[in-house]
Amino acid sequence: MKLDERTSGPSGSPGASDASEGRQAAKDWILVNPRMLVGLVGAVACYAWLFIMLGTSAFLPGAGGLDVASGAGHLACIVGVVAALFVSWAFSNALSAHRLVQFCLAAALAAAGCAGLWLAGGASPVAWVPALALGLGFGFLYPLYGELVCLFFYGNVRPYVHGVFLCAAFACCGLLFAGMETGFFFAVVFPLVAFAAYLFELVVYRLDARPVVDRRESDGRARVVWRSYLATVTSGMAAGFALGCLVSVENTQSGAYVLAEVLVFATCLFLLVDSLKWRKVNETMTMRLFLPGAALVVFPLVFVPDEGRFVFALLLLCGSLLPTTCSISAICKHIVICDLSAIRAFSLGRMMSFLGLLLGMGLAFLGFSPIGRMWFGDLVTAASVVAFMLLVIFSASFVMTEDNYPDESRFHVRGEKEGEGLDVEPGTPIRKIVALMPEDAPAVALDDAVPSWPGLFHVKCEIVSDRYGLSARQREVLAMLAKGRNADYITEKLVISSHTAKAHIYNIYQKTGVHSRQELMDLVENTEVDEAAPAKADVPPSAAPRRGGGLIAACRPRVAACLAA
Repeated sequence: MKLDERTSGPSGSPGASDASEGRQAAKDWILVNPRMLVGLVGAVACYAWLFIMLGTSAFLPGAGGLDVASGAGHLACIVGVVAALFVSWAFSNALSAHRLVQFCLAAALAAAGCAGLWLAGGASPVAWVPALALGLGFGFLYPLYGELVCLFFYGNVRPYVHGVFLCAAFACCGLLFAGMETGFFFAVVFPLVAFAAYLFELVVYRLDARPVVDRRESDGRARVVWRSYLATVTSGMAAGFALGCLVSVENTQSGAYVLAEVLVFATCLFLLVDSLKWRKVNETMTMRLFLPGAALVVFPLVFVPDEGRFVFALLLLCGSLLPTTCSISAICKHIVICDLSAIRAFSLGRMMSFLGLLLGMGLAFLGFSPIGRMWFGDLVTAASVVAFMLLVIFSASFVMTEDNYPDESRFHVRGEKEGEGLDVEPGTPIRKIVALMPEDAPAVALDDAVPSWPGLFHVKCEIVSDRYGLSARQREVLAMLAKGRNADYITEKLVISSHTAKAHIYNIYQKTGVHSRQELMDLVENTEVDEAAPAKADVPPSAAPRRGGGLIAACRPRVAACLAA
């Protein structure tokens, strides 16, 4: 069985209506392959592990309120995650070629961290050492699951990410009933499940044998600049500030955590419904709304009494989920579109998020914990809030003027021949690339991909349509896609909504088993035409359309080259 079968949803019959195909597009994200469910369960366990590790003291057995030991344990854990992500980014070539080594390293560090925390106790002065090891273990496993998401869920990443967050939030609810004595053992279940699930996927799909994208080649295709990562850092900082405030003033079994679970679950449910139906929440929109909203929510923390601060912390935490989930989806989509090294690109993006988490949680611990007030006085609370707001304002001055990550409608690359496409350097901001594009240019600069013999071209399109059972409308869309047209062009020419056009494109990809427009064009071009076909006799052998290579060929997603299990 090839890995391409992983998201094979139900195929509609030829002649199906647009309405039925639209409904099908909304359901196609649901997994039907049992082996895929294992990967999804592992991703849920991985994020549940993260939620518990950052937002509770369950991994610090015996820790009461926020003292020096438990506060150091939380911060050391985040430092470990950042360090592991940096190593994964810096040595992506070696680790991508030896995923089993990275997996074993992650498992050993996580096991050592859990054992050390259990033996030393969360209140021990040296609890930060095993907490650091635990963070390192998670940090090495995290990019492996990021790669898994890109590999399996490339067709519709956002609903999967939101679904994983929703299930992870629900799974964490069990901690409310586990109690102080058994909370540690409940928390340990999640890393065990995460490691077991990834090991299953590693063996079944032979992930360790997948081709490696060189780090320099990957960096050359990236379409983001350092300012774009400020969005990721800022959303992480907001989440860290909210978690630090919550952990500083509340106990895991308190009513505040019950309310936190309810609100986080409701937020994740809203995001999932939006990604399936409305599709209004995107990265740029959430950042432009979230940044001023974060400042408004945080400012009252200076004046409200201690017992009421958790309410504003919860609002900030739920708000931070919007840009955080959008950022993860955008990073995964960026990896797929530009054919990047998944481990390298994902590690860099999430490392920025955890740097923000570290900064935000450190500010919150300093401003809201009893220890911070004992050392610096009551004014430290106002100082931490002001520092957070200033950092948000600084970030907003860049983030609100930039598009951060590309999608299919904003992606343009340089052609092979002189004068083709756009001559842009790697990392050029997306807004500048779009500004340079001619109005009639396709979303992706192609070589000479459109065949010059329309008779043969349409015969090949009909053969592909018949072979894969495309509907009448999908045949029209196929012909436009095979000529390099994008969704906006199809929307205008067929006078249909953008949602319907994207649903048609998605269904065509699903039925034909391709993952990008480039692969679909290759499929049509490489289709063999029978000798008896009417248009075949008029086409001289030398007139077969020629394809260019260069950057376009290099940027074809390698997901299609996955090995057979």
